[in-house]
Amino acid sequence: MRVRRMMAFCLRWLAIFFVASLLVFGVVRLLPTGPAVHYLTGMNLPLTQENIESITKSMGLDKPLHQQYLTWVAKFLQGDWGTSLTSNLDIRTEFMAKMPYSLAISLGGISFGAVFAYGIGYCAAVHRGGFWDRGSRVLAVLTQAIPVFLIAIVVIHFFGVKLRIAKFFTGDSHLAIVASILIMACYKAAAWARVVRKAFREEMSKSYVRFSIARGFDKKKVLLFHSYRPVLCSLIAVMIADFASVFGGSTVLEFAFAIPGISYFLVSCMKHSDYTVLQSYILVVICWMFLVHLLFGLLLEVLDVRRRKGGLE
Repeated sequence: MRVRRMMAFCLRWLAIFFVASLLVFGVVRLLPTGPAVHYLTGMNLPLTQENIESITKSMGLDKPLHQQYLTWVAKFLQGDWGTSLTSNLDIRTEFMAKMPYSLAISLGGISFGAVFAYGIGYCAAVHRGGFWDRGSRVLAVLTQAIPVFLIAIVVIHFFGVKLRIAKFFTGDSHLAIVASILIMACYKAAAWARVVRKAFREEMSKSYVRFSIARGFDKKKVLLFHSYRPVLCSLIAVMIADFASVFGGSTVLEFAFAIPGISYFLVSCMKHSDYTVLQSYILVVICWMFLVHLLFGLLLEVLDVRRRKGGLE
């Protein structure tokens, strides 16, 4: 039965992959200006019809659309993500060089945010109406009201300009990455802490918790050591979407701290209508989302016995 569910899950994502590839292939070609024009403009060459046709042919964009699509998908599945139309560099090599920056910010922020959220949510649930409960509520409201780029600007101005203890742009780039991780962690923790608090409060009303407390066991220990599975399931459920969007989740912070990640590179390619880079980026994101949903679906099944009958979500 589990094998059938796994096969259905994989077939569903395979269908999503090919439908998305068709949509992406068509949408990027609706951009108002083609890559040939951007290439000629960047090289300070005249935009004559002859030059445009010559560059279009050299880029392989003169072939029928169905042939371009099939060639692109076949090469992508073989590990060849193509060559950038504007820089003439291997896309896979470019992605691998810039991916660590984006992954470090997103995965670091999500991981630290999850740890902070669990601790804050636990304290808020145990001490209802106390400091942590009120503080988590205020933090959740502030992070919803204040955009992340504004916090990044304040951090850069305060620590880089006023105190001059951090050189985000001219010094070690690791400081910019650490600052980005901490900012993202605060934003993630603010929202997730309320989810954790709610999950713990729901567990406190369960009969096994009330019975344990009635027998004299400490409420804090009962929640911490016996109620963590349902709480972790709730936390993981809200984390899946953020894990699936790790590449785009750090866009604002990459631009604020001038970190050369994938998002920074992608925006430059969008400006030059670089079809191959945009197409490959979307497919990489889809593959990553498939992997995230697969792994977290299995993890949820392990943590929550009730999900084992429902299969992967």
